[in-house]
Amino acid sequence: MSKSPPRSEGISVTHVVLQFILICGTFALWTSPLIQPVKIMVVLFHEMSHGLMALVTGGQVTNIVITPDEGGLCETEGGAVPLIVSAGYLGSMFFGGLLLYLSKFRSSVSVVYTVLTVLLAAAIFTVLRDPFSRTFATGLAGAFIFLGLVAPTFIASLFLQLLGTVSCLYSIFDIYGDVVVSGGVENDAQIFSDLTGVSPDLVGFVWLAISIVYFITVLRFFVLRSDASDPQPA
Repeated sequence: MSKSPPRSEGISVTHVVLQFILICGTFALWTSPLIQPVKIMVVLFHEMSHGLMALVTGGQVTNIVITPDEGGLCETEGGAVPLIVSAGYLGSMFFGGLLLYLSKFRSSVSVVYTVLTVLLAAAIFTVLRDPFSRTFATGLAGAFIFLGLVAPTFIASLFLQLLGTVSCLYSIFDIYGDVVVSGGVENDAQIFSDLTGVSPDLVGFVWLAISIVYFITVLRFFVLRSDASDPQPA
């Protein structure tokens, strides 16, 4: 019985083309109302990342608020405060990259949407109390349920890729605009600086460097061809 020769690692042209189109489209529509809901979703991920780090380090989450103008707030008690503060920008970047990478495995897309829906449901029933935050999160959970259970797999995968791409780009732009450029403005880097004594500019540049390297690394692994995501004929 003969064995099939092992496949060498290569680049998936489909993934490269789709990713290029999504990045260009995101830049072109960056100020469009079409992208606005995804940006608010990233803000929600940002605040939920603060909350998740608080829970992981033994603290509590008392309230999470997001606003239509892309503002957000996460109130916590206890936990490792420096880690909680750092988890906002880096957490939303991490989740964005994870969504982007997992979108290539179409058989797992429904599982990803299920996990996202469960996380949103937990937040809705516990820490999202103001009307806009609850309404937005509920609508987002409904969209995830539709994409995970009803929409064609290709559409669900493509939308997950879009969410991951916008999340990563938004996190990078957010760090650059809020932390690196707008010095002196109250933000996570300034709070981290007050806690540790490290310069907020240095904190911002480190976070920015980590985010860029992470995004590039995710893109590299995303465009690599794999049997699960890009099947080839025998």
